[in-house]
Amino acid sequence: MKPLCIIMLFLSVTLSQAQTFIKVPNDTTIITEYNDGKLWAYRDINNFVVGLTCYEEKDDYGKYYQVQIFIQNLSKSPITFSPEEVTSSLQRKKDTLNLKVYTNDEFQKKIKRSQTLAMTLYGISTGINAGMAGHSTSYSTTYSSNGYAHTTITQHYDANAAFQANTASVHQLLTLGQMMDNDRTIKEQGYFKKTTIHPDEAVIGYMNIKRKKGNILTINIPINDFMYSFDWDVSKK
Repeated sequence: MKPLCIIMLFLSVTLSQAQTFIKVPNDTTIITEYNDGKLWAYRDINNFVVGLTCYEEKDDYGKYYQVQIFIQNLSKSPITFSPEEVTSSLQRKKDTLNLKVYTNDEFQKKIKRSQTLAMTLYGISTGINAGMAGHSTSYSTTYSSNGYAHTTITQHYDANAAFQANTASVHQLLTLGQMMDNDRTIKEQGYFKKTTIHPDEAVIGYMNIKRKKGNILTINIPINDFMYSFDWDVSKK
């Protein structure tokens, strides 16, 4: 694979597709609104407002459902939100499947595994190219007195060309490594981690859920011993 192709692979391109919230008729605890083109659903129960939007995400590291979560503490006591307690299930035609909800640490490990594989393949590719850069072959043909042709093959080695190619290869590896580090940093920004939410304080963050095909995606967010559940239609239209 050419170096440019692999570098372009990790110029993170993200595609997203919004999902539809399923509202139960006469459920007065739910409020919906659009924000920046995305449909948000909020539940106002037990002195907490929990909001959520859901869309399908695709980038260099796979496909998943991405949810942004809003939590506002209207009580008089601080609470701690633990993202590892968020669960999700997917209703399909014949069964219901529990889906993997990635914590920040788990998603960072997923990214690193993918990047390590890409870096290994890239290193092999550039190593082979650099190793061959100093070598060249020339052909010369002579003719004997009886008219027969004789071809001589000569191998040449240019140490300076090999050095320049190896230097370029190392630079490309360092550049790609820095790009990968930056990509991980960008994806970690805003990812929900364990957070204490004080009275009258609101926080927002996002989480990724392993994507599977199905009909209704349910996301359960436990806050202060109460489960805030949201159903989304994720079937293809």
